[in-house]
Amino acid sequence: MRPQRIILTTHLFLPEFFGGTETLVRDIALALKEKGHAVVVVTGYPLECQPGIAEHFDEYDIDSLRVVRFKYQRTAPGGSRNPMRDDYANPIFETGFQKLLNEFKPDIVHFHHFGRLSIKAIDACEARSIPTFFTATDFWSICPTQALLLPGGAICDGPIKDGANCLKHITGISQPAWISRIVTAAPTFALGGAMKILANVEMNISGKLGVVQALAKRNAVIAPRFHSLRRVFVPTRHAQAALEKNGITGVKFRVLPFGIKDHGYTKRVRARHEGDLVLGFIGQFLPHKGLHILIQAMRLLPEDCPVQVKIYGKFPELETAYSKELNVLSQGDTKIKFCGIFDNAKIPAVLDGIDALIIPSLWHENMPLVSLSAQAAGCPVIASDIGGLSDIVAHDRNGLLFTPGSVSELRDRILHLLTDNELLNRLSYEARAPLSINQYVDELENEYRQAAGERK
Repeated sequence: MRPQRIILTTHLFLPEFFGGTETLVRDIALALKEKGHAVVVVTGYPLECQPGIAEHFDEYDIDSLRVVRFKYQRTAPGGSRNPMRDDYANPIFETGFQKLLNEFKPDIVHFHHFGRLSIKAIDACEARSIPTFFTATDFWSICPTQALLLPGGAICDGPIKDGANCLKHITGISQPAWISRIVTAAPTFALGGAMKILANVEMNISGKLGVVQALAKRNAVIAPRFHSLRRVFVPTRHAQAALEKNGITGVKFRVLPFGIKDHGYTKRVRARHEGDLVLGFIGQFLPHKGLHILIQAMRLLPEDCPVQVKIYGKFPELETAYSKELNVLSQGDTKIKFCGIFDNAKIPAVLDGIDALIIPSLWHENMPLVSLSAQAAGCPVIASDIGGLSDIVAHDRNGLLFTPGSVSELRDRILHLLTDNELLNRLSYEARAPLSINQYVDELENEYRQAAGERK
């Protein structure tokens, strides 16, 4: 493929943010650049309320990549902005993005997220006949909180009753308790009717009612624009089903599992050995990641059980209710070790030091990259039977699944690994090698090549 000028977008990016989407976009950008393409990464950045600082674009380089960053303060004195609308249709970003399109003149634009940017960036590309692609790395397209989770951690299947459930959720996490109680107590059908009316009001309403209106209009603004995309990549069948169920229909989907950077993984087939069974957790210390489920399961094991768990991740700088909970749950248990964070290049060594990786998520995981890294290293995964994890882990073949949130089931899976001397070896042997990032980018290039040919 001849060299192309390519823009990749993400809602957040390195070095301040280093989640799965950020890592994937960085690895794709570097692989494309190695193949001779010119690449620019466009990202959002959450600007706090700071006097004298206005929304603006700036640029920086990281890993030899050019990054264009949109720094935006969602709230302003007097509440003159609409934070809900700005999250999916931000005119300030759209103006700056159009300037970048005119300056860089990309052949391809591949969106990996629209949050903190604008779904209407698709319009700017379409007006210039630039082929556009999208990779769904989470559920932002159908869920304003991205995670399809209700307050309290219950699973959400998406907007219902014209988004009435979304209104209750957003109110619960953003408004004073007395307002939340009123909205929560209101009949869902009544809220849905009000949302439908607001969605049909053409004039943009101001104030808090305007935020509700922007929520009501969200799907109608986002969903139709997917029809302009040349391809919508999803890593799992589950992700496609979730999008289609919630209004993203009639678009050109392709299930393409993520690729991972080769950090020198060597598949090591595990086997039960003398000494402790070593389990691992690698991830963020957030409630929906379910670390508390793992710690509780460890506490249910017999005291003389030969098992330990290494937990990799970073406690938040400011103590939270959840970090307090984790500290209380793990206090005094010498089998639970918090190991801090590590450079991503060291992940083969980290995985080599554990017998099985635990992913106890409580939300619709899409395709966590750490699960792919574990498979590349021959490390079985014990995971919640939810979302894309169920597509990655085949129960009793390359890993084990358990009911999300079930402490007792996770304990039983751990005990099964301890008592069945052949199980760990069999699960490890069946580990499925994921795509490398170069193989993944080869697939993207094929799609880009076809789109570039159609553009001529």
